[in-house]
Amino acid sequence: MRRAFWVLGIGLLFAQGTPPKGISKRAYDLYLSAIRSIQARQIAQAMSSVEEALRLEPSYEDAWILKGKLHLAQQEYGAAAEVARRIEGLRGRSAAGRAWALYFRGKAYMAQMVYDSAAAVWKEFVRVAVGHMPRSLQDEGALLLSQSLSAAQLIKNPVPFRPKNMGPEVNSPYEEYLPSLTADGRRLYFTSRRPKPDAPPNPLQGPDEDLYWAERDEATSRWRPAQPLGPPINSPKNEGAAFFSADGQWAFITLCDRIDGRGSCDLYFSELMGTDWQPPQNLGPEINTSAWESHPSLTHDRRRLYFASGRPGGLGGSDIWYSDWRDGRWQKPVNLGPSINTPGNEYSPMIAADGRTLYFASDYHPGMGGQDIFVAYLTDTGWTQPKNLGYPLNTSADEQTLCVDARGEIGYIALEREGGYGKEDIYAFPLWPEIRPQQVATYVRGRVVDAQTRQAVPAEVLIVSVTTRDTIRSLTANQASGEFLTSLPLGQRYALFAKAKGYLFYSGHFDLSRADTAYELLVPLERLQKGSRLTLRNVFFDFDKADLRPESEVELEEVVRLLKANPSWIVEVQGHTDGSGSEAYNQALSQRRAEAVRQFLVQRGISAQRIRAQGYGASRPVADNRTEAGRALNRRTELLFIGAD
Repeated sequence: MRRAFWVLGIGLLFAQGTPPKGISKRAYDLYLSAIRSIQARQIAQAMSSVEEALRLEPSYEDAWILKGKLHLAQQEYGAAAEVARRIEGLRGRSAAGRAWALYFRGKAYMAQMVYDSAAAVWKEFVRVAVGHMPRSLQDEGALLLSQSLSAAQLIKNPVPFRPKNMGPEVNSPYEEYLPSLTADGRRLYFTSRRPKPDAPPNPLQGPDEDLYWAERDEATSRWRPAQPLGPPINSPKNEGAAFFSADGQWAFITLCDRIDGRGSCDLYFSELMGTDWQPPQNLGPEINTSAWESHPSLTHDRRRLYFASGRPGGLGGSDIWYSDWRDGRWQKPVNLGPSINTPGNEYSPMIAADGRTLYFASDYHPGMGGQDIFVAYLTDTGWTQPKNLGYPLNTSADEQTLCVDARGEIGYIALEREGGYGKEDIYAFPLWPEIRPQQVATYVRGRVVDAQTRQAVPAEVLIVSVTTRDTIRSLTANQASGEFLTSLPLGQRYALFAKAKGYLFYSGHFDLSRADTAYELLVPLERLQKGSRLTLRNVFFDFDKADLRPESEVELEEVVRLLKANPSWIVEVQGHTDGSGSEAYNQALSQRRAEAVRQFLVQRGISAQRIRAQGYGASRPVADNRTEAGRALNRRTELLFIGAD
């Protein structure tokens, strides 16, 4: 959600009593009317009232201060600087008036990115404000002094930021922000304030927030026109600050002021069942509090949810927290601590595909003023010091919404820039090396089908690290299409298993230790019946030996589970070699390897009477033995289901 509009705490005060000395009652009444209009969020009416008060009483210092605040609230920085000049020229100007004039001038310099001049003004403001300005504004002045000094250095060392507007297919004459991208980069989700065709206009707040998506055409690489996500997620109320899982099957959404809400804004969850999104469900007291929760971001393995919250126990106004999914529930959230969070506000966490690179927005870490985007990396000892993404990506305006593709090459960012289609548009840009994720990832996209009918199967899909034997991804193929999608960090070897009730499991293998190829798979599942054959693609032996390598256990444990779930079946473990050796040698080697697999299964509790072992040498090739690729396919272990008791 976008931050609430408020005018420097004006809504917290209401001036009453008699007019200040030398000020007419009519001018004073107009001043009070302006304050009431601000409290009602009627900014244009407030400006009209205060300008009329100043026409009657040009030396009315409080009215000038109020006018300056209104200009700042509307980002009219040149007008705010003019107010500062008028206050400084008032006869009998108070010390508070002097401080406010410096405040307006400093804000104007920051907006114009004249940081050397801003630093001089803030230095004077810090001295003058003591005893004459609220403590919060004194602290803000000290922070902006620091920000102006850091911003001056950032401008002197610009970064190679080359944004490209995503065009009218994504952007509109209204606001677009908070992008979220699937692992294959084909689908982009975002929040937009474009009006609904059937909704009455809201002159006070404008169109409400809805979620939209756009899809990239693979043939042309162009984006198709964006579409609203529609009900039951979009509604007559605001829907914003959403994050979609890497496979596009899960959505975490910020919803505010709902009947089942626990605070002003809560996090909700929806799942794509076939082609239909389910009604959003509140994540409950494990995640949500009576405070503000928003800006979710889920790791690609779905095990950790980052989000922003103003809950008690934080370090500032809004902090970044995370919760782990364990034992079937979200655990108590943990604050990221002082490396990331500050006495200011941190928003919009975005965790990259490697699960260790965090992009986020802050208005307190050294930056350009306003909110800047930073990156930090998770190490064995904690988070690194956040790095400002630099100028001209960050400016004196608020930059706060960024997502990065799974490969760590392209960023998608919401910006207010001249020449856009609306006030705020989404841009794409190449990431330079210094801000990329620590680990690069690729994606695996597949479709699980029945091997005979080619109908979709909503199978469970597991991807396991061959080296560590840890489950890296746990997915469920879409009910309607059988599709699944995920990212995989490079530098490892993986086994893929797809399984569903009534079927043999499917096994695949990805060696990403040296390559970064994206995989597109058709995963056919064979029904469990007499004559069914299961090829074990992740059973490995040492060269010229029958010793099972440790990484084979990942797949063989799946075989154990399959046989225990179907205790009546008798199977034959079949060993096959390529044609490199003599017939007798190949026959003996394949027999020993089949026996090694049988022995493993028996040791894991499968009855020896249910398992036969037979070597076939090179007599049953499935590919050409004249190529290495063909020989690799011929060296295999298979499981034949030969009957049931």
